[in-house]
Amino acid sequence: MQGKTDVIFQALSFGRDLRPTGAHLPGWRSICAVMGLTFTGCVFIQGSARAQDGNKATAVLELYTSQGCKSCPPADKNFAKYADDPNVLALSFHVNYWDYMGWRDTLATQDNTDRQNSYRNAFHAKMIYTPQAIINGAVEANGRNGAAINAKIAANKLDVPVSIQQLNDGRLSIDIGAGKKPRDPVHVVLFYFRDSATIPITEGENAGKAITYRNTVSDIDTIGMWDGKPLKIELPASELKRKDVTGCAVVLQETRSDNSLGPMHGAAMFKQKRPVSF
Repeated sequence: MQGKTDVIFQALSFGRDLRPTGAHLPGWRSICAVMGLTFTGCVFIQGSARAQDGNKATAVLELYTSQGCKSCPPADKNFAKYADDPNVLALSFHVNYWDYMGWRDTLATQDNTDRQNSYRNAFHAKMIYTPQAIINGAVEANGRNGAAINAKIAANKLDVPVSIQQLNDGRLSIDIGAGKKPRDPVHVVLFYFRDSATIPITEGENAGKAITYRNTVSDIDTIGMWDGKPLKIELPASELKRKDVTGCAVVLQETRSDNSLGPMHGAAMFKQKRPVSF
């Protein structure tokens, strides 16, 4: 995969969807130390034969959404087609800053809100809003604007090969290829998600609706650093069950000196296709 990601921000105004916030950093929690320190959740070793492969992506689409935002259902519906596209790693991040309007988002986490705030810092924006789409950590669009999202996916490609494969014993093996080392540190970030959830909403702006959400992120972990050299990481077979999720995605993403998020360089997703006993 070829391509170079440019850091671009287009200031857009969407009226009621905008919300000013203070600066927050993403609440990522490391589940393993890097390069020789104590491992608590994953190990850097060579794996055995593969049993099931994950999808390799050419683009990462993040949708920041809320069950309490009346503008979000069209974006959530549009997002579903990306969740089914094998070339796009699509993840939805439910945020909690609309909870005060009468409905508490059942899928929202503070980490998701902090992550969106980190993009606000990176893009030098005054506001965060829903629905917001971010492509490859570098460009953004209104989550309802499918044409803009498609154009930015086409124009921004990942440049480092990444794959996730399930070994015969159930472990997940992450393989990261070689590439040009960026100036800023590159984190290996793992996102745990649930493939599909239909939520009946009884209060707030979307009261009376039952909305199906796809690839909803429930947990974020930083599991290593990438320095431009090939890297292999393995996760225990029990990790997805322990997190009560149906899949995970790995992303290579720059982090700037001010801790704001930078461009992504590679990504892959794994979804369970069959029940696994541990």
